[in-house]
Amino acid sequence: MSDWLGAAIRELEDGRPCVLVTIVEAQGSTPREAGTKMLVLAGGAEDSIGGGHLEMKAIEQARALLDHSAPPVISAYSLGPSLGQCCGGNVRLMLERLDQSTLVWLRRWHSAEDDEVLVTHLADGSKRIVRELADEPIRLQTGIDGRPCYVRERMKSTLHDLYLFGAGHVGRALVHVLTGLPYRIHWFDERAEMFPANLPANVSIEASADARRDVGSAPPDTIFLIMTHSHALDFDICDQILRRGDFAFLGLIGSTTKRTTFERRLKLRGHSEAAIRRLVCPIGLPAIAGKAPAVVAISVAGQLLARSQVQTARHQQPAVRRRNA
Repeated sequence: MSDWLGAAIRELEDGRPCVLVTIVEAQGSTPREAGTKMLVLAGGAEDSIGGGHLEMKAIEQARALLDHSAPPVISAYSLGPSLGQCCGGNVRLMLERLDQSTLVWLRRWHSAEDDEVLVTHLADGSKRIVRELADEPIRLQTGIDGRPCYVRERMKSTLHDLYLFGAGHVGRALVHVLTGLPYRIHWFDERAEMFPANLPANVSIEASADARRDVGSAPPDTIFLIMTHSHALDFDICDQILRRGDFAFLGLIGSTTKRTTFERRLKLRGHSEAAIRRLVCPIGLPAIAGKAPAVVAISVAGQLLARSQVQTARHQQPAVRRRNA
């Protein structure tokens, strides 16, 4: 998953229109789920709706929309009969041309609250934002004649903030593995020469070892990964993160011996047992063994994705409504 939202904003700010392709319905076996987006540019695409013939047809259709303004288009595809794909399911796509007038709601998406829903009026492409607790990420509404009339989708940032401390072998391998995954990476190391020359678009770097300032700059619900060259610096960063308490995940590279040492020292700093239990050390999936940087990076990335999928599944469960007696 790439940052379609960031890419769309950059393209439009530079005066280049693009087309946003969204899966608004997915029934049966399909390559990607409803709500998946792909941004089609004049010279390429960001993200994917699943590849294969479906994606090729969607890109062809989107390119035809680049040069003229029009309301959103809803296209239906049967993956087996019409496209020859083995999935056999059915999807409906919404294709909408984006220009500078759409920057207002795109920028709003970056900081949307959990209860904000974007409503697209298919007749003219107009948008409005409403507040409601949506049970599903996206829904295509039809009128009394059975024709699509509105698309309602839960606005949610496509990227999760990830603060990575340490630009050593494992840190560099991890940034490489995380390329294309849904993270906005803030990368810290006091050794400026350790950062590679070429960075992915979703990575920013800072040569710093000021743990208090660096940790304090993170927004709530940030993922923290600590793998610096110094155990003393690792400990100071852990201490600052646990004092905040509003983080999503705190992972520390190291052994069980390192964890035991950190637990003892953190208790002396006044941290509770419950707080210390939130520290994940060692990090990575236990089933993936090996200490090579690339192996550790894959293990950590797998752990983050597994955690994210569990949380997404919980979030998408319909709310239980109580009936009045």
